[in-house]
Amino acid sequence: MQRARIWVAGGVLGMALRGCSSLTGTTGTTGTTGGGSGGGSASAGAAADAPEVPLTTQDLERVCTDGLGFAGLPAYDPTKKTVHPAQLMNSTGDGWTSSVPVEGDFPKGWFLDYSDKPERAELVVCVERTEATATGKVCDMEADGKPLKIRTYNTSYRLRVVEARTGKERYEHTGKVESDECPVYIFTSDDEDADKYYNEVRPEDYRGRVKPYIAP
Repeated sequence: MQRARIWVAGGVLGMALRGCSSLTGTTGTTGTTGGGSGGGSASAGAAADAPEVPLTTQDLERVCTDGLGFAGLPAYDPTKKTVHPAQLMNSTGDGWTSSVPVEGDFPKGWFLDYSDKPERAELVVCVERTEATATGKVCDMEADGKPLKIRTYNTSYRLRVVEARTGKERYEHTGKVESDECPVYIFTSDDEDADKYYNEVRPEDYRGRVKPYIAP
């Protein structure tokens, strides 16, 4: 096996661990994971009567947690056959993180990019892990030149499409992700167990489900 490499950037520890097969579906992230709708959700309204808008994409977590929208965001009109920009939010059970999909996972313009302003969002797509079950499979891998056994987990997830302005839920789907394969490499953050691998929902699993709302 080759020697694993470790990256530390922005407080996230990435461990590339050699394994026996492949699984894909990682996403780039922006912002920081927050607990619920607390942690300083902000608005840009300097005047008391100004419609509330999010200052950062992370502020949109409250749309997923509480169904609380931002009155200053553009209204979602499903009759308009145009792209309705969405913000992707992910949760693994401990707060939400605003995310930017990897280039090529979705058509350009579907989700806000790093350069986009959060006040462009018409929708919020909330993807959360709701349950994890051990598969019983153990993968022999390597980290920093040392052997490491990785336990794999199947997961259940909940997918929602929510209006960013009103907090109204437009779509909900629950599903499971199961696999008996070992990953080629994994990335772990500093608050995750390095010896666990979760089979998470991938962009191709829900691309077709969000399309009728984002790009009708």
